Amino acid sequence: MADRLTLTLPRWASGALVIGDVHGQAALFRTMTELAEKERLLVVSLGDLVDRGPDNADALRLMLHLANSGRGLFIRGNHDDKLFRTLMGNPTIIDGDLAVTIEQLDAAADGKDLKRGFCNSYKAAPFLVVLGNTVLVHGAMAPAMLRTRSLPRKLRSLALYGEATTDDERRKPMRTYRWLASVPAGKTVIIGHHPISDATILTRENTAGGKVIHLDCGAGKGRGLGALRLDNQGSVEAACRAILEGASVRLMTALMQPINRLA
Repeated sequence: MADRLTLTLPRWASGALVIGDVHGQAALFRTMTELAEKERLLVVSLGDLVDRGPDNADALRLMLHLANSGRGLFIRGNHDDKLFRTLMGNPTIIDGDLAVTIEQLDAAADGKDLKRGFCNSYKAAPFLVVLGNTVLVHGAMAPAMLRTRSLPRKLRSLALYGEATTDDERRKPMRTYRWLASVPAGKTVIIGHHPISDATILTRENTAGGKVIHLDCGAGKGRGLGALRLDNQGSVEAACRAILEGASVRLMTALMQPINRLA
């Protein structure tokens, strides 16, 4: 598959359900996929299927089932990328989050099949998906991504990790969004990667009319899993959020709230 996928929905699908960062929250993910099945929606995951959550194995199992049955696909996220590189034997720093994911995969009865299936699917996964005037990407977009199906290394990195600067005091990357000003008029970019709100799905608009929607609702921090329903032209029809309440999952309508208008 090319780095950029122009998506044509299958004939059976009434639209697409775009799902934010799962981070091993398989129960939340399953609730969303059940909604997609009920409403005949193709599932598109924005990536970061693994790390931090309680059941990374089942999150991958569910995603692979969707992909193999033609009912879903996932976009590359930075956590997925690191798991892939590790499983392929490339040198990586295995931190606590990744170590737990690998332990869970090793403990699963079908762990070897999950690892093999994930690696094969990841090789075919795109860095971004275009549906009508909507762009789906994990971290960030640049207009140059829309002009080629094969991305150079710099643009692949932007898609995975977004844009950041270093905080000299904490020595940690700080997310920046200067790239939002370059979103073309009439385009909407839906991203995950950065859980800036767990209560609402936040949107931004630049002066040209380009929009960005933040869909990571903090599943990796034990909060919610966000999703957007798109029609077959990529327009947003509805937003929802799944949250954990004890041992059960509650699905609710989500508010979409503007942050600020960018210059």
